[in-house]
Order: sequence, then C-alpha cells, then structure tokens
Amino acid sequence: MKLLSTILVLLVAAEHFYIAWLEMTQIPSEKAAEIFKLPYEFMEQKRVQTLFGNQGLYNGFLAVGLLWAQFAAPDNAVYGATVLFLGFVLIAAAWGAFSSGNKGILVKQGLPAFLAAAAVLAV
Repeated sequence: MKLLSTILVLLVAAEHFYIAWLEMTQIPSEKAAEIFKLPYEFMEQKRVQTLFGNQGLYNGFLAVGLLWAQFAAPDNAVYGATVLFLGFVLIAAAWGAFSSGNKGILVKQGLPAFLAAAAVLAV
C-alpha cells in the first residue's frame, strides 16, 4: 500500500506540474483555450496572462510541496506534510469547481488527490 500511495501522490504532483506549465507558458494557445474552455481572444489579454501565470505558480508550489513531502521532509513529517499538500489540492479543486462552475475540475484534479489521500491515510 505504501508503494501505491507514493505512486498516486507522484501522479498528483505531475498533474500539477503540467497545469503549472500550461498556465505559465501556454497562455494564449489553442491547446490552453480548449483545456480551460476559454476563448483564445480572451487569453490574449495581458491581464489574463498575468492571472494565469500567478495561478500556475501556485499549482507549481503544490507539486513541489508534494515532492518535498515524499522525498525531502524529515521522517516524522512525511505523513503530515503529504496529507497537508493533498488537502490543499482538494481545497483548490473544490474552490475551482465552485468558482468557475466547471464541475469537471472535481474529477480531473479532485479525484486523483482524493485517491492519493485515501491511500496515504490507509498506510
């Protein structure tokens, strides 16, 4: 179960690195417009690019936090730090789904984090 929980946590981290990359480097792009369901023209606005860039940075922080929790945290902090960062991901997914009206965020971001958290809690 420990190996499964580690793999799931790493998948969540990888997902958030991908989201960070999209938000920080791919706005505007047709791919990002399709993924985020926003008009390309909207993403051409400098203020929108700045907001996405900031949001991407936070997604990157979540990914780095998960990696730190798995590989660099002191032994007595691994469990707590992993649960903390997965909790942040779950809260971000819930808020993103609620604030944007896109319930798919709960499945795309929330479900992997929930599964990882369940596996971590079961160890």
